[in-house]
Amino acid sequence: MMDDLTPAKDGVPVVNMEDDVIRGATVTKDGAITFPPPPPKVQAIAAQKPKAKAVEEAPEVKAARELALAKKTSTRTTALIVGGTLLTLLVGTVAPVSLMQHLIVFALACFVGFYVIWGVSHALHTPLMAITNGISSIIILGALVQLSSGSLFVALLAGLATLMASVNIFGGFLVTRWMLAMFQKS
Repeated sequence: MMDDLTPAKDGVPVVNMEDDVIRGATVTKDGAITFPPPPPKVQAIAAQKPKAKAVEEAPEVKAARELALAKKTSTRTTALIVGGTLLTLLVGTVAPVSLMQHLIVFALACFVGFYVIWGVSHALHTPLMAITNGISSIIILGALVQLSSGSLFVALLAGLATLMASVNIFGGFLVTRWMLAMFQKS
């Protein structure tokens, strides 16, 4: 608003009543009441083209299609859970107990995180991304501590965790910046 009011950037306000933003925010000028403002000259939202009406399918066909999709999705989910369980049992036969405890906590965190994020409405994805950036920064700190570990395997995993969390953080900031730029006046 101050940029619009001071176009010469000298601190002297210029009240241009032809500017829709300034006119809409001005209540009085030169002792005259200017409220309510006239409608804007340019519409903020373009007129929508009429959409072609979709051909409605019979309720029985629609219900059968939704049921087939639900069965396919549940079959895939069941196969993933069974495969993950078998893989965990296989790793458990050769891995130490402490690794298995951490692996199970990690797997449960993945499940919970997936279902929590999947249920978030699209309007909340940008604030959620900021929260996940904070979580990723904690992952980076933990991974950096583990980089000095004496074990080569732990150091490799820590390096991989640092790389993936860094991509998540910087990608999140880039997407957030891109989304905020969509709402700026060009």
